[in-house]
Amino acid sequence: MARTESQLEIYKIILGRKTMRQIIIEKEHIEEAIDDNNLFNRLFSRMLHAITQDTAWHTDRTKIGLSLLSNEGEEVNQILTSHSAQNLIEGYIDGGQYDKIRTAAQMNHVSDKTVLGRDKMIASRFYLYLHLPLDSNVGLLFLERKTGQSIKPAIEILLKELLRTNHQIKLERYVPQSLIDEYKDSGIIDSFTFTDFITTGVMDGNGINEIVRGYDVSIKITPTRENKPSYDLIRNVLGLIGQSNFNIGNTTKMLSNFGKKKGTLKKDDKVYSFIIGDDLKIKPMMPINDEIQDEETGMLKRADIKSMCDDLLAQICEEVYIVE
Repeated sequence: MARTESQLEIYKIILGRKTMRQIIIEKEHIEEAIDDNNLFNRLFSRMLHAITQDTAWHTDRTKIGLSLLSNEGEEVNQILTSHSAQNLIEGYIDGGQYDKIRTAAQMNHVSDKTVLGRDKMIASRFYLYLHLPLDSNVGLLFLERKTGQSIKPAIEILLKELLRTNHQIKLERYVPQSLIDEYKDSGIIDSFTFTDFITTGVMDGNGINEIVRGYDVSIKITPTRENKPSYDLIRNVLGLIGQSNFNIGNTTKMLSNFGKKKGTLKKDDKVYSFIIGDDLKIKPMMPINDEIQDEETGMLKRADIKSMCDDLLAQICEEVYIVE
């Protein structure tokens, strides 16, 4: 059985005062009468155009590129598909970092290696489920996150480019109440981890000149067995820990200001992971069962993950949508 490496993250897409219908009509300069399926497919076509050029869609703000890397005989609308009757775009999108120099080598013959330059995108295939009801000013994004890999920053910028008119588009992390309830019943805190890249000045060996250096810093805090708090006490514990300072060189940084903050709960040998927001509130992660992951391709099985997202959408739609 494959080791679980993917999780599902859900985001609310807040469109401002305009509905999706109004945004598409304005962006596409539509003046004639048009049915809903064709209207929605105008948005899908705009999205496909952005990510199917010879040059990968990219932004130097994230150093992440996006594309649809089709195989021989594979149509792009088979990779990412519009289900216009359901106001849904779902499927795969290829993305990954660029602007890094890396070396790829054969595991059993390391002298057989290739240097990958800054212009190379190291891409993985991620699952995306985008629900955009035409008569709502809110949508939902379900996006796969792999261990150590996330394309969310790039997807967020792409969606803002596609949907922005004269109002700002915002993405907010959304956690279903059912998942929060599950976490509340899931035992005790196992650990907290705070990670960041910190630049600081240190004096040279002569104590005359200051040298600026950068450090990858990761701090893991594990409560002792007798002091491990329950879910209900997480906020209090994080409030205390977050005020702690980390000192390196001439730089001091509070743990609450570290760029990445996460933790784990444990119950009956089962581990539940969560992200810690800048407000020190926990944001549970939604694991994807091993059975849905294809170990050979590194991809999620599309029919299975779509079914999972369909079920989740049915559960949370009444909590989310504002219909005008």
